[in-house]
Amino acid sequence: MSLRHESRVDWRHLAIYGVVVAIVAVVGVLAIWEFFERQPLVIAADPLPKVTVVTLRSDSPLAAGWVKILTDAEMQPTLVPLDKFDPIEGIVLFCDVPEIPPKLGDLLVKFLDRGGSIAFAGVPPKTSIGKLRLTADAGTCDATMRLSEAVSPVLARLNPGYEVGSSRVPVALLRESPRMVVDARWKESARAAIMHMEEGDARVLWCGFDPNALNQRDDRELMLLLRTAFRWAAGQPVSDGAVGPPQLAAVLAPEARREARSEGFTFSVDRTSRKRMLTVRMINRGTLPLRNPTVKIWLPPGVTQVELARDLISRSDATVSGVPEEGACLVSVPSLIRDEDRTMKLKIVDQRPPRLARNQTGPK
Repeated sequence: MSLRHESRVDWRHLAIYGVVVAIVAVVGVLAIWEFFERQPLVIAADPLPKVTVVTLRSDSPLAAGWVKILTDAEMQPTLVPLDKFDPIEGIVLFCDVPEIPPKLGDLLVKFLDRGGSIAFAGVPPKTSIGKLRLTADAGTCDATMRLSEAVSPVLARLNPGYEVGSSRVPVALLRESPRMVVDARWKESARAAIMHMEEGDARVLWCGFDPNALNQRDDRELMLLLRTAFRWAAGQPVSDGAVGPPQLAAVLAPEARREARSEGFTFSVDRTSRKRMLTVRMINRGTLPLRNPTVKIWLPPGVTQVELARDLISRSDATVSGVPEEGACLVSVPSLIRDEDRTMKLKIVDQRPPRLARNQTGPK
């Protein structure tokens, strides 16, 4: 009897050690797996886009003003006369160009099909570019340009309803259409001052203000607006954030975005060394826990579906939902405690081919 009892005790001791070893092995495997999973998270941040400012007259004050303000925004623009312009890459900004020659118009259509972007300052050209046609009236601006309170890729991270002062000078007053999204209006007349729209996979930006007339050309909010607007036009991922009650955070209501700024919610979205992978980072730099921190991401052109990549530690209770009508998605977590820093991987699972590739026919 004594021998059998001692045998049972030894078996139990071995079982306990076995369970401990198994737990250590599982934790080790998870730690190694998580380590290797995080290796691809090498940030490959997009540089600020190149902007080619095209003008009919090399002495155009409007073109010179745009070159100066884009330089202040750290975008290194290049001024090119219309007769020497050849669309190759980056963003094309037309200033003081009343009409685009037909041959150049055909080149611009192909440029847009390749994923190029186009912007206009002042009066847009009368000539259509493919299906794109903008028209404007001559007029005088108001003393204040007011940014929209609605969430927008052009206004991401800006204070909703922010106002920019201007002298009253002649400007173009755009004729609006239902496809346009107006990001800023002149405060008194309510006419559009900044607009964006999408034409297929191409992105179009229009700015009706005169940089030479602005009261504070080095305004930090204005510099951020320019960088964000041209980053969106260039097809780079752009994001905005909100916290608060779920019904407000989910739609990035103005009060939820203001609360995010005041409570220390910081966030970022970047490309990685993996072509079809983005990182989403959320940090609580405030003194209190954040409720329902949410990041809205305007995705690169053609991306139709994303999902959170498998990551047991970082993913946990995070959720992602699509906003297909805006080419965007929402990533949210229930809360972030003080000083919490979370990085999640967003995988692109479906993407349309470039329009030029879709239009090609015949043998390859």
